[in-house]
Amino acid sequence: MIEDAGFEAHWQLYRRSETRLPRPRAAARAPRRVEGLRPLLDAGAYDAVVLDAWGVLNLGDVPIPAAREAFAALRGTGLAVRVVSNDAGCDPEESAVRHTRRGFPVSPDEIVFGLDLLGLTLARLGVPSARCALIAPRPAPRAAWTQEMIDLGPAADGVAFLSTVGFGEREYERLAALLRERARPLVVCNPDIVSPEPEGIAVEPGYYAHRLADELGITPFFLGKPFPEIYDRLLGTLPGVRPERVLCVGDTLHTDVLGGAAAGMDTLLVESGFFRGESLERRCAEAGLLPTWLAAHL
Repeated sequence: MIEDAGFEAHWQLYRRSETRLPRPRAAARAPRRVEGLRPLLDAGAYDAVVLDAWGVLNLGDVPIPAAREAFAALRGTGLAVRVVSNDAGCDPEESAVRHTRRGFPVSPDEIVFGLDLLGLTLARLGVPSARCALIAPRPAPRAAWTQEMIDLGPAADGVAFLSTVGFGEREYERLAALLRERARPLVVCNPDIVSPEPEGIAVEPGYYAHRLADELGITPFFLGKPFPEIYDRLLGTLPGVRPERVLCVGDTLHTDVLGGAAAGMDTLLVESGFFRGESLERRCAEAGLLPTWLAAHL
């Protein structure tokens, strides 16, 4: 669903969510402006570069032109590259095909999703897949966990929220009524509140999850940025790489910057996505979230 409420309204949604997010580490200094990724690659300070997709590489299905050249330069360094995304709408194999088609060739094993943690999370919560309701178009990704999930209804012992495609106010009221009736774990596989599109902003599962938390007093289980489990998984794909030698690139303070910094990594915030037309310095100061670097684009 495309939202046209304007940047300030979306920004305030993120600000109100801060009490549920990881606590940021104090930044050692104010962020510095750089001309994209290339100067940081030339400095040799990093062993791995972690890229967000939406707002860094692409907007919807449209590649960000400046990102293609930067990505090619990154590939030329031989550094480890990972795409870490809150997208819960496809498997890594499909995602790799999409990125490659847009001009960003990656392999499935270079992509890390919060969705990857769903199976373990449901097991830890004691919710069998066959007793978990699925909020996502079918067939859903990660079929090993999602193909036997049921539709939203009283028989569900938990809820896995992957996507807002086809989800609106009517579906929200059904979900809220179900959670009021009986306490059930709500597992949110895309913690984003909104995401940038070529025209406008799309509302994501995090928007509804924080709304439910405010209205019902529940504590959703978030799988993805900025929460620490996804960074543990990321580092598991980078054996021998220390967090301080990882650079996380993103377009959102409350996901990419907060999550990377909380995990002990350097961060680069770009204004080609969520912050289009905004002052990065002003918004960083407002939220008290300071990336290591700022740039117009990748």
